[in-house]
Amino acid sequence: MRGVPCVKWVTVNTLDRIVRVLPLVLPLALVAPLVSPTQVQAAAQNGEDGSDSEEQTYDYGARVKIEVRMEDGTVVKHRGEMRSFGNEWRFEFDGADHHHALTLNASGEEGDKKLEVTLAYERDGMAVIAPYKDTYPVRKRQSLWTQDGKLAIALTFIPTKFEREDTSRDDKEKIDPGDSDDPLGGNLFK
Repeated sequence: MRGVPCVKWVTVNTLDRIVRVLPLVLPLALVAPLVSPTQVQAAAQNGEDGSDSEEQTYDYGARVKIEVRMEDGTVVKHRGEMRSFGNEWRFEFDGADHHHALTLNASGEEGDKKLEVTLAYERDGMAVIAPYKDTYPVRKRQSLWTQDGKLAIALTFIPTKFEREDTSRDDKEKIDPGDSDDPLGGNLFK
């Protein structure tokens, strides 16, 4: 083999490999330009990558621990749920011979360490604290005192995922075909 140049032997061997792989590579080469990267990216975002991705079936809100310290030192406790942020929630409860009503509106996203909270407090139908806006830490108790220092409200927000409620229409609400109030029911040509 001293007389045969080494380059020809490599060239023939490489050409032979290309000819053997060509039936496998040719279909891929013809299909590849049809699939663009944007289509692959859009399919991955839509969950079409073969994984079992479901729609979001929960609302993000908070469980709320409420403590009201009355002027005489009595503490009234209540627990409630804000099933979603961005909505106004009203908590009414009785304690220490009074009817308490606390209105809360919190805004926040999943993973936030602080919430923007607006609160208002009524006792026996009388406004005690007008709507007041403040920042509250997540999972930590924070108190709000009145100016005279006699009344305090302590709130603790515990972020929670709440299962989304089914709001689909119930079958019981359908109109009865024999209903006399239906303007299109019965014979219109009597």
